[in-house]
Amino acid sequence: MEKVITNQVVRAFYFACLKLEILNRKGNKLPKKFRPYTDHESDGIWGRIYLKPIGLIARTKTTLSTDFRLYFLGLQRMSNNGHSHFAQGEISKLLEREGGLTYNPRTINGQISVLRNVGLLAPPSNARCLIYPIELLSLKTDKKKVAICPEHRTHSSWSLLNNDWAPDCLPEPEKSVANQPIEEVIVPDDWEIDIETGTYKT
Repeated sequence: MEKVITNQVVRAFYFACLKLEILNRKGNKLPKKFRPYTDHESDGIWGRIYLKPIGLIARTKTTLSTDFRLYFLGLQRMSNNGHSHFAQGEISKLLEREGGLTYNPRTINGQISVLRNVGLLAPPSNARCLIYPIELLSLKTDKKKVAICPEHRTHSSWSLLNNDWAPDCLPEPEKSVANQPIEEVIVPDDWEIDIETGTYKT
């Protein structure tokens, strides 16, 4: 029985990720050091997963573990700040058990705790709002573009590294200290570069 469930989990996850596609837009390309079928060591973002299929899996695949279904359910509804808001008792209704039964609130809260403890959800997560950490997903925290979460009353994402809400905006790149344009210097063709010092020699 355990083997059958495991196979179903693998199969369900495969179909959820089947539509994973490589983004060719600037900033979303595959890492330069990419080895197929190996663990990715880059912090770069290079792919995306479609939300509708994982939402359907979360709602209908009752043989999957409840925490796995819960994680996918929140992903489908997640805002661009990492917050996934639900009405009171809504998660229990959406994650139906076999036979149309529903989970009691205690069970749902227990599964949220499981995901919090392993770092897949942020500590402030509860049954009314699941929060996905900014270190796991590409999120926008600019308050001009993100709605305020009705549960946590903030527009900010959560940072696991800081164990706190992330800054409203990402820091701006440092500006040049030059007061005026730097003059272009044309190096004569007969000059050679010293590899050790990085300087030119005549």
